[in-house]
Amino acid sequence: MRWTIHLEGGPRRVNHAAVVLSGNVYSFGGYCSGDVQNGMENIDVHMLDTETYRWSKVQHTNEPESEVRSFSIDGQPLEQLPYQRYGHTVCAYRNEAYLWGGRNDEFGASNVIHKFDPVARRWSLVKTIGSIPPARDGHTAIVVDDKMIVFGGFEEDMQRFSQETYVYNFLTCRWTEFVTKGDPPTWRDFHTAVEIDDVMYVFGGRSDHNGQFHSTRDKYDTQLMALNLVTGEWTRPTVSGTAPCGRRSHSAWSYEGKMYLFGGYLGTKNVHFGDLFCYDPKTSVWTYLRPFGECPAPRRRQCTVLVGNRVFLFGGTMPNPKACTPILSSIEPQTLNTAAGLADLADLYVLDYSPSLRQLAMSKVLQLIDHDPLILRYRFNSLLPYELREDMFLMIHPNTVTTSAQLRNETSG
Repeated sequence: MRWTIHLEGGPRRVNHAAVVLSGNVYSFGGYCSGDVQNGMENIDVHMLDTETYRWSKVQHTNEPESEVRSFSIDGQPLEQLPYQRYGHTVCAYRNEAYLWGGRNDEFGASNVIHKFDPVARRWSLVKTIGSIPPARDGHTAIVVDDKMIVFGGFEEDMQRFSQETYVYNFLTCRWTEFVTKGDPPTWRDFHTAVEIDDVMYVFGGRSDHNGQFHSTRDKYDTQLMALNLVTGEWTRPTVSGTAPCGRRSHSAWSYEGKMYLFGGYLGTKNVHFGDLFCYDPKTSVWTYLRPFGECPAPRRRQCTVLVGNRVFLFGGTMPNPKACTPILSSIEPQTLNTAAGLADLADLYVLDYSPSLRQLAMSKVLQLIDHDPLILRYRFNSLLPYELREDMFLMIHPNTVTTSAQLRNETSG
């Protein structure tokens, strides 16, 4: 396992959502501090070519008349093109992206589904029936067979954390509440969820010592929760090993039957993490991992997407590098204490579970060039085939779609 790529210059986004379609990564929405945004604007979409590591902005092809906004009774815009938002989820089903939830500061949260066709580059509004979940952000959504399963989040209307599970059936367009058994996880938002062998594993997130309604007494739970999607029963696995501490706005994904977790933020101690953990459901053991290569800086609200044997990690926000303090720890060395201000990120990292010999050789050559760029660059440029030189160029050449760097203060944690 090795971090093989680190590039700057991608879309500078925080609290965005991403998914894989036709082998490429599509990133939807989010925000960048300092950008002047109109809540009526359509959500932006960026695509990453996973072979060339090049970002591009995707323009939709919807007809102009479909952009005219109509409003429901509660004043929320209902149209084919979703408005710009953050804290939403995007899931892939039959090579199309389904966007649900999220909010912006003008219209609040949403509970309608929008579908994006990457081939036609076209948005459509999905009409749904049944027990539609209340509008929210900070929830999770996974796809299992023909269903999207939504858990948790912060409900806009009731101003409460959720502990309910909802299921959307793609075939019938119907929402239902999943009536579960056992003690569900505590109310929470900005947790993570992955599915392994018909079990949904939920970890982390922010809850409240006062219960479902948000006060100033944040609570960060370290208990891993498991929902059997066949029986509907919640359980609390007994775990061993080196487990991650409580956190929110981290990332999680599954690979070859194991759950992986990266980064996040612990508000009660005001620290960001850049650590990587693995949970094996077969042994119920957590393991702290130290991959080779240049690892990402501690951060939260980033996106991670698995494509084959590679994980693409991009964006998010981190403490201002000029005003943060490393926390020295033999267990979690990639930890930063935030003194003042946050920096929104436009970088890209690639974690390769099985790097090829070609990939490893190119990385070694690039390291040699970094040590002696004048002599070695000339030597290798004259000896290496053009295709190899082109591939190595793409591995180190920054993208150019980013906005300028932004620093901001955040008092809410």
